[in-house]
Amino acid sequence: MNDMQSIFDLQMADLQISDIQSELTSIEDTLSSDGDLLMINSRLEKINKAVEIKESEKKSRERVITDLQSKITELQGLLYDGVITNEKELQALEEQRVYAAGELTSGEDELLEVMIEIEKFIDSRNKHRSAVDRLMEKKSSDLIHLSARQKQLTSKLDEKKSDRHTLVLNIPADVLALYEKLRKNKAGQAVSKLEGRLCGVCRVELPVKELQDAKAGVRLVQCNSCRRIIYVN
Repeated sequence: MNDMQSIFDLQMADLQISDIQSELTSIEDTLSSDGDLLMINSRLEKINKAVEIKESEKKSRERVITDLQSKITELQGLLYDGVITNEKELQALEEQRVYAAGELTSGEDELLEVMIEIEKFIDSRNKHRSAVDRLMEKKSSDLIHLSARQKQLTSKLDEKKSDRHTLVLNIPADVLALYEKLRKNKAGQAVSKLEGRLCGVCRVELPVKELQDAKAGVRLVQCNSCRRIIYVN
């Protein structure tokens, strides 16, 4: 195996290693991410607080209604038990009863509105709880799938790193140093495969001399434009 073949194989190994590492990072991010769950739980907490406030308001309005009902019953008793016969007193009692009855009607309407609001909040709460359950179920399923994939990729990564180590042993130190420098400066791709007369990456045509030397394999040839190492299959 000549130096250029070893360099090309090293490039392929490094690209595969990079892809594996990227996927592993993505898996780790997914497994550790609770953003969706935190958002839903935050909304659920606000809904629970709203229900609590409305339930308290409901009890307060129910107490007011109970008091009004008791007052109306008391006034009706005074009006119709025959104890009070004075016309003015009876008229005053009737006015109080009518006013209390109006307050009772308003109170019952307001209570109904509160109860409707509570029902809406409870419906929303149930939907959010269902969303949490679905999300937890999905996370549980994802955990099984992604953990298995993570284990598979980790094993594959170890294998590729071992292959890389073997390849490095077949490459002269100066060529390896150039490769590593280019890989760092060229977004991980130090080697370009020759396509006809063109650099496979930047698509610039090689001069005749470089083209001949690259094809003959007599020396290491770099693209005059992007400076990547030229590999001829």
